[in-house]
Amino acid sequence: MEFTISRDEFFKALQHAQGVVSSKGQMPILANALIETEGSGVTIFSTNLDIGLRGSHEAKVSSPGKVSVQAKKLHDIVRELPSEDILVKVDDDGRCRLTCGKSKFNLATINPDEFPAFPDYDQSRLIGLDAGMLAEMIKKTSFAISQDETRMTLNGALFEVSKTKVRMVATDGHRLAYVEREGAFGVSEDMKVIIARKAISELSRLIGEADGSLKFCLQDNHIIFVSDSMVLAIRLIEGAYPNYEQVIPKSFDREATIDTSEFVHSLRRVATLADEKSHMIRLSFSSDKLELISEGGEIGEAKDEMAVQFQGDDVTIGLNVEYVLDLLNILDDGNVVFKMQDQLSPVMAQPPDDAGLIFIIMPMRL
Repeated sequence: MEFTISRDEFFKALQHAQGVVSSKGQMPILANALIETEGSGVTIFSTNLDIGLRGSHEAKVSSPGKVSVQAKKLHDIVRELPSEDILVKVDDDGRCRLTCGKSKFNLATINPDEFPAFPDYDQSRLIGLDAGMLAEMIKKTSFAISQDETRMTLNGALFEVSKTKVRMVATDGHRLAYVEREGAFGVSEDMKVIIARKAISELSRLIGEADGSLKFCLQDNHIIFVSDSMVLAIRLIEGAYPNYEQVIPKSFDREATIDTSEFVHSLRRVATLADEKSHMIRLSFSSDKLELISEGGEIGEAKDEMAVQFQGDDVTIGLNVEYVLDLLNILDDGNVVFKMQDQLSPVMAQPPDDAGLIFIIMPMRL
């Protein structure tokens, strides 16, 4: 095999591969990238068996073939090369040789036939999806995905698509983020899958470089996303996602409209003396104001106050300040509405003009 590729194109491809390869494990080949000629270019495929990423890249192919090379070392080499063409050649002894200007490198390889196969999928089944919309949905839910590895189904986000709606939901058991958007989606039947946290991160990177077009389809136990010359295959998390609709309250006795920016600054001030383990602050709502109080034991306590629009009887609730800040930080400037039933019931927060965006935070005992 022999081909010539621009340094910048090669480096961009290897950067993508870095996010997927597995540096640890019992299969050394998973630390490699599979490079294979394809017509007038090359494909670069990396996988950790849960996520597979394949990209097509322009190159001048002199002779066909394929090679499996340690991805990180190849990435580190190409990163330091000047912006010139790179000659990649596999000799009869199986070594991979790179030449760029006066720089030459000789890399060991692993038999490319041992590399896992990329999941097959039917391109005719691909369904269009707005990349910007999906990017927004990921941004507004991924922060709530659980970090607890023992709860597999919560280690991902629920992705639901019907003919007229698409939803994404994430929860760690203490908070929940829900976003729903309407549109015309070409699914033949409703789809409901769980996408792992790391895969969500890779999908977000893929979308970030998309031109606005994105397609997807289900294939066995994978979901495939296609954008331009990149294909991302994600192994789905098996199991039933919790019934999130039961967590979303249906009625409220109290409602507060709060300036988002002012709320963030007040929370940050009070959070400096919140308990380091619980991160709890007390929010006391009354007719025209909100009092924020934190108690840090021997360290001290903090209190702040701000004007709000509040309807209902006075109430004091305890919330994890980190959870509140997480949701406020992804909202645009303007107002946020907090809806409450009582001191021990879930608190719902959402922008006043977006009924499809819901955040739930479970209260803490005072």
